[in-house]
Amino acid sequence: MKYEDVVEYIDNIPKFTSKNSLEHTRRFLEELGIKQDESNKMKIIHIAGTNGKGTVCAILSNVLVNCGKKTGLFISPHLVHINERIRINNKEISDEEFVQAFNEVKNVVDKMKQEDYPHPSYFEFLFLMAMWKFNKEAVEYIVLETGLGGRLDATNSMLSPYLTVITSIGMDHMEYLGDTIEKIAVEKAGIIKKYVPVIYWGADERVSDVISDAAEKMQAKTVKVLADNYKIIKKTNKSVDFSIVSEYYLNDIFSVPFISEYQVQNAAVAIKTIECMPEIRNMKDLVKSGIANVHWEGRMEMIMPGIILDGAHNGPGIDEFIKTFNEYECTGDKNILFSVVKDKDYEYMVSKLSETEVKNVYITRIDSDRGLETDKIYEDFRKYGCEANISVNEDVSQAFRQAVDAKKEEDVLFCVGSLYLVGEIKKSLQN
Repeated sequence: MKYEDVVEYIDNIPKFTSKNSLEHTRRFLEELGIKQDESNKMKIIHIAGTNGKGTVCAILSNVLVNCGKKTGLFISPHLVHINERIRINNKEISDEEFVQAFNEVKNVVDKMKQEDYPHPSYFEFLFLMAMWKFNKEAVEYIVLETGLGGRLDATNSMLSPYLTVITSIGMDHMEYLGDTIEKIAVEKAGIIKKYVPVIYWGADERVSDVISDAAEKMQAKTVKVLADNYKIIKKTNKSVDFSIVSEYYLNDIFSVPFISEYQVQNAAVAIKTIECMPEIRNMKDLVKSGIANVHWEGRMEMIMPGIILDGAHNGPGIDEFIKTFNEYECTGDKNILFSVVKDKDYEYMVSKLSETEVKNVYITRIDSDRGLETDKIYEDFRKYGCEANISVNEDVSQAFRQAVDAKKEEDVLFCVGSLYLVGEIKKSLQN
């Protein structure tokens, strides 16, 4: 099959299968030659959380590569190309490698079908492809991001990770994970394994209690990360400098190439994870430069002067976005291009955005059945008293062009509401 045919096949998987058990995924891993015993030398860092897990994955992968470690990275979702989900030494695999990994997994799927094993889901299939590729390339480390939740996520089929990490937890995907913060935390804490250290953001005591209880049952060492563990030293419109309370980095100054203060929180979680890795934690200069030079697309990413893409797509994410929006130094107007998917708490997002001093709001619709109708978004902005000028354009690329054309040099345009919006903008720019 050609690359385009492979992508089409994978995109169509949700039409004929659904999520399977972890035992199902482990059986497929076994058939792909991926062992889960002492002979498997790949060190897995497994990361869950509501917000920030992608950034922590990116930082850890970049630091490991910077320290000379061959590293596999599995993330989701992708923004433009599906290959983005599977990376080795921070480079997404080629189309040819993607097809090869697909064929290996598809052969196993066809074989297992004879034994009445259901077809893997979309996410399971891509996870299996990633693990096959990482195993083939004999990576030393795998940075593994959960897709949804943790306890039942396909990535949790790996029995013996090196470390587990849980970033900040908030109210999102409640239809799958539960309707309270404690229930969601239980699902995230499901990645904790016996005797495996867990590093976690513990600012919310409700979440912290759930994680510490789960860790105690698993006899897992805990590293609780709090805002008290770091101190902001300097902020600019390009980066944030900070120090961290640590026995290893006592007087060191770190820098993250993001404009949002919350990314320091994610960096602190990553640094505390690195402290649990004696093989690299003393490589101070390489650790610091790995953090300072990390690139993570679609998270407060300035793609051109005065134009910023941010994938904030839930309540907690929008809260952090608004903090950055309000603090961003700008001599002109602050404008927003917004779209969102139907299954998010879009009313909360719109209500909070309406409270800002945004000058112009450009509303568009993501090219997906999940995309919320523009008239509904418009109604909610007016309902919550937004005083900005509001424009509506159904087409994302046209709406983006309209916003860019109207922008003065001293203005700033924030594109926010969904990673799918970020991806469509990036795709239109590439085209």
